Amino acid sequence: MIRVIITQVILFLLPFILYAAYLFLTRKINKRAWIDAPRYWLVLAGILFCLAGFITMSVVNNNPLSGTYVPAHFDGDKVVPGQIMSE
Repeated sequence: MIRVIITQVILFLLPFILYAAYLFLTRKINKRAWIDAPRYWLVLAGILFCLAGFITMSVVNNNPLSGTYVPAHFDGDKVVPGQIMSE
């Protein structure tokens, strides 16, 4: 779960990081540049990146939608990750 949260936070902050990099590379980084920053568009781009991340994660996740959850357990000396067993 923490991986999903960290991924979404990074995706949301990505437009702000790119804007900061743009300001740094063009040597316009000062307090006034951040006051006049296009915050509305940066937030909107961050939200769109988050939505794209959620959609991508749901498509990539190939767990079945129904079945019985088997939690992580030891099988001898190996850890078997939790999974959903189809019925």
